[in-house]
Amino acid sequence: MLKKAVESANAQTTSDLEVIVVDDGSSPPIADDCFDAKVSVHRHPSPRGASAARNTGISLAKGTYTAFLDDDDTLHPDYAERMLHFMENSGADIDFAWPSLHVIDIPTGKTSRAQHLPCLIRRNHSAPESSYAATAYTRTTGMIFRTASIREFNGFDETLSVSEDRELIFRMLSQGCGCGSVESALVNFFIHTGPRLSTDDNLLKQAKCDGVIAVRHADFIAQHPKLASRYLNLLARRQKDAGLFREYRSTLRTLLKINPTDVRALKRFALSLIIPTRHQSN
Repeated sequence: MLKKAVESANAQTTSDLEVIVVDDGSSPPIADDCFDAKVSVHRHPSPRGASAARNTGISLAKGTYTAFLDDDDTLHPDYAERMLHFMENSGADIDFAWPSLHVIDIPTGKTSRAQHLPCLIRRNHSAPESSYAATAYTRTTGMIFRTASIREFNGFDETLSVSEDRELIFRMLSQGCGCGSVESALVNFFIHTGPRLSTDDNLLKQAKCDGVIAVRHADFIAQHPKLASRYLNLLARRQKDAGLFREYRSTLRTLLKINPTDVRALKRFALSLIIPTRHQSN
């Protein structure tokens, strides 16, 4: 699928682009002549994880903007043109943005659209709470950043194996950065049977990483009740699915302190009281 991802990047209606492929210690390694001359390949001697691979790409990028694409997704031909138009028309107020996704489930053949909530948060300006809530479910694939902005924040946290995109977003927003969403679906996001960090096979890993993020950015999350409702309910669900029942209750308590009328959290917390003690995590 990597070849299709690179081909989609090369097929953009905007021609002034550089395409960087970071080989995170794959075996066998990606051959230099696997792509055309416009594509540069950089290798890690051994696997270092998605965050490190993206950070390597950031360090190599020469352009004003840096966009990310997972190796099993593809871009629509007008992705770069439309995302650059959005970024450039925002002036200096937006540091990163993302489009909606066209979701393609390969095993079932079903397609759908993962449309993000509308979001526009201008740098160092107040914004509707719904815009902050929209940042809870973003994915790195298809995101575009001002290169200078993401470098200023030292890129992705390499200690997190998943959910590193959310951590970076919360970190940047808590320091006054701006962001926005583009309504159009400009990225094909494939669901497949091969390895992917965002699959249910990694529920425990996701629950633990998101738990770290919730603690690290507790003050920022608490300032935005709608964001707290979306993100902490997501975290609670993952903790429950991973069998982390003590953490599950703790997350629900935190959410109900921020938003005492959150219906989902109230129902979940009431039901959690009947979970047998033997199923609680240590």
